[in-house]
Amino acid sequence: MRNGLSAGLAMSALLMASPALAQDGGGAASARNADAPPPGEIVVTATRKAQSLSRVPASVVAKSSVELDTQGVRSIADIAQVTPGITFGQSAVLYGTGQTSIAIRGIDSASGIPTTGVYIDDTPVQTRVGVSPSLSNPYPQVFDLDRVEVLRGPQGTLFGSGSVGGAVRFIMPKPSYDKISMYDRAEVGTTHNGAASYEGGVALGAPIVTDKIGFRVSAWTRHDGGYIDRLDRTTKQVTQKDINSSDTVSLRLAVGARATDRLTITPSIFYQYQNIADGSRFEVAASDLAHADQRLSLNTRPERHRDDFYLPALKVELDLGSATLVSDTSYFHRTTRTQSDDATLSLTLFGGVVGTIPSQFQYYAPGTQSHTIQKSFTQELRLQNNNANDRFNWIVGLFYQRSFVQDQYAGSDPQLLDVVNYAQAQNGNPPYTSLMDAYGVDLYQGQFSVFQRNTHRDQQFAAYAQADYEVVPRLKLTLGGRYTIAKYQFEGFTAGPLYTTPGRTDSLGITSRTFTPRLGVTFQADPRNMFYVSAAKGVRGPGVSPPVGLTCTSDAAAIGFDPLASLNVKPDSIWSYEAGSKNRLFGGKLAMDASIYHIDWNNVQTLLALPTCSIYAALNLGSAKVDGFDLAVTLRPMRSLTLGASVAYTNARYTSAIPGPNGSTIRKAGEPFAVAPWSLQLNGEFTQPIGGIEGYARADFSYNSHNGRPVDVNSPLVDPALPRPPATSQLDLRVGGRIKADWADLDLSLYANNVTDSQPILALYHDSPISTWYRAGSFRPRTIGLTLTARK
Repeated sequence: MRNGLSAGLAMSALLMASPALAQDGGGAASARNADAPPPGEIVVTATRKAQSLSRVPASVVAKSSVELDTQGVRSIADIAQVTPGITFGQSAVLYGTGQTSIAIRGIDSASGIPTTGVYIDDTPVQTRVGVSPSLSNPYPQVFDLDRVEVLRGPQGTLFGSGSVGGAVRFIMPKPSYDKISMYDRAEVGTTHNGAASYEGGVALGAPIVTDKIGFRVSAWTRHDGGYIDRLDRTTKQVTQKDINSSDTVSLRLAVGARATDRLTITPSIFYQYQNIADGSRFEVAASDLAHADQRLSLNTRPERHRDDFYLPALKVELDLGSATLVSDTSYFHRTTRTQSDDATLSLTLFGGVVGTIPSQFQYYAPGTQSHTIQKSFTQELRLQNNNANDRFNWIVGLFYQRSFVQDQYAGSDPQLLDVVNYAQAQNGNPPYTSLMDAYGVDLYQGQFSVFQRNTHRDQQFAAYAQADYEVVPRLKLTLGGRYTIAKYQFEGFTAGPLYTTPGRTDSLGITSRTFTPRLGVTFQADPRNMFYVSAAKGVRGPGVSPPVGLTCTSDAAAIGFDPLASLNVKPDSIWSYEAGSKNRLFGGKLAMDASIYHIDWNNVQTLLALPTCSIYAALNLGSAKVDGFDLAVTLRPMRSLTLGASVAYTNARYTSAIPGPNGSTIRKAGEPFAVAPWSLQLNGEFTQPIGGIEGYARADFSYNSHNGRPVDVNSPLVDPALPRPPATSQLDLRVGGRIKADWADLDLSLYANNVTDSQPILALYHDSPISTWYRAGSFRPRTIGLTLTARK
C-alpha cells in the first residue's frame, strides 16, 4: 500500500507540474506570488510563521473555532475522535481518573517526557508522566479558541524534545484593536441513563484606544452530568446515581498595547479549574451495556480528581523592518489531586481474594491520595524575516525552560494486616502478629501501605534555526536543526510494605546533549498544488523508574531487573521520513491532503503495568518501526453540500526481540503497539435557505479498527486475560439554523451524540491475572441537546 501511494503521489506531481511549468514560463517572481493562499483557507503557524494550511509542507490538521463548534468539540478527547491518526484515552488501569495518554502516528509512551507536545499559544505545558494518577498532561477545554492545530510527525526543530511524535497547539484569540468582537455559547443536554449537562460562556474583544490598546476577555463554565451508578457491594442495589460528573471553569484575559508603530506588547493570563466527582470506569459484570447502563459495585470511595492551573504570559513583538524579533515569556503553575479506591487491588494482591468480597471486608475502603505540583518558567526569543515572498525565508531562536514537578501518592490501608491474615487462614497458615513479620516492614507512619514522593527537576537550553530557500522557481529546500542541552535531576523517596522498605531515597542527575535536524524539499507545481518530502529527527531525554518492591519479585525475575532498585531509562530517538501533497482542484471544489511516512524508533521508552503485581515500571524495550499514511479529502460538489473524509493507517510494531533471563524472550519482534491500525472520520453537511435562515443538517462518523493479532500469552509483559481493544464507531448528528443579525451571527442547533448508543469495552482491566473483577471504560451514552452560539 505504501508503494502504491508513493507512485500515485509521484504521478500526480508529474501530471500537475507539466501544465504549470508550461504556463508559468519559469519566472521566480510569479512562483513566489503563488504563495498567496487560496481564498477561505485557514491560516496556521505550524512553522512559527503565518501560512495558509495548503502551503505548509507537513501533515497538519487545523480546525477553526467555527469548525470546532460545528463538530461539537469540547475537549482533547473530542479532538482526537475527529482527527484520524491520533489516539487519546483516560486509563481505566488502577485509578480511572487523571491519567491520560495521547499519541500521534503510534508514537505513544506514558513514561518520562511525553511524545506529544501540548501548547497553549507558544507555551509548552506538557509534563513528565508516569506512575501516579495525578501525573499527566494538562489540556485546556475548548472554548474561545482561534483554532486548534495538530502537527503530525516529529517537531523537534521548532518545538523541542516533548514533540517527537507531534504536537497539539491551542491558539487563543488576540486582543481586538479596531472593532468589537464577541463569542457566546450556551448548551444543554441529557444523557441516556445519565444526568443533564449544561454550559455557558461569553468572550468579548474590543479596543480601549483604537489601533493602540485592545483586549480579549472570556469566562466559561461547564457541567458534564454523570452516567455511572454505584451499587451496594452486597445487595447490588443502586446507592448513588450518575457518580462521574465533572465541572470545569476557565477564565482568560489578554491585553495588547501597540507602544509604537513597531513595538507590540501583549500580556495575558489563563486559568482553568476542573473537578471530576468520580472515575469513569465501570464494572463489567454489573453493567448492562446493551442498554447503556454502566454500574460499579466494587468501589465505595469516590475516585475524585481535581486539576487547576494558571498561565500568565507576556509576548513582545518588535518589527525591525526586514525582520521581527519575538519574545515569549510564561510561567505555568498547576496542581492536581486524585483519590482512588484500592479495595479490590489490596484484597487481590495481599489476600488472594478473587470473585467475591468476603463479608468481613464489606466496608473495606483503602485508598490512595495523590498530589502533584507542576511549575515551569519558559523564555523563548526568535528572529524571523518578514516577507514571505522572499526567496530566502528563515527563523532562528533561543529557548530556555526550567521546570519542577513533585508527585506524591500515599496509599492508606490500616486494615492491611487483616487482609494478609485472611490469606494465611485460607492457606491453613497461622496469622502474623504484625506486618513486620510478613514483609519486614510495618505501615509507613502507621498508616500507609505505600508512600512515594518523586521530584523531577528539568532545565533545558536550546538554539534552533530553520530556513527555506527557493533553489529554482517553485522548488524550495528546507534545512533546520535544534541543539539542546537538557539537565535532569531526580529524587525519589519510597516506603511501605508494598515496596518492602521502611524508607529509601534514590537520586540521579543526568545531562544530555542532542541535535535534531530537519530536511525537506517542496515543489509548488502551481498555486493550488504542492508536493513535499521531508526527514526529521526527534529525541527524548532520559528518565528514572522507581523501585517496584518485593511484591513484584516474580515479574522482575521474568524480565530481568532488580525490584528494589531504581531503573535508569535511557534516551530514545526517532527518525521520520515523509512524502505528501496538498491539492486544491476543480476551482477549489475538491481539496486533498495526503502523506505517507516511515518511522524508525530506537530504544523505545515504555511504561507498563507489571502483570502479576499491577505496579508500573518504565523500561527501554528495543526498537520499533511505524509505517502508515494520512489522507484527508473535502468535496464541495455544490454550494449547499460539503462532504469530508479522513483516513489514517498506522502499522506500529516492535522490530527487535528483547532477551530475558535464562535464555527467555521478554517480547518477540513484530509485536504490535496498542494502536488501532485504521482510523476513519466521515462527515457531511447540507445547507438550505429557509426564509432568512440558513438551515443545515450535519453528520459525523468516526471509526477505529481492531488489531486482529492475538496477544502474546508467553510474554511476561502481557496479561493473557486482556485481549486487544475492539473496533469502535460513533455517529453524531446535528441540525440547526444560522441567522445573520446586525449585532451577531446566531446558530441554534439540536444535536445527538453517539446516536447508536455504542458501548465498546475499552481499557479493560483487572487487579491481577487471577482476579475475576473486571473494570473498563467506554463512550458516553447517547446524549441529546441544544447549542446556541453567537459570533461577531
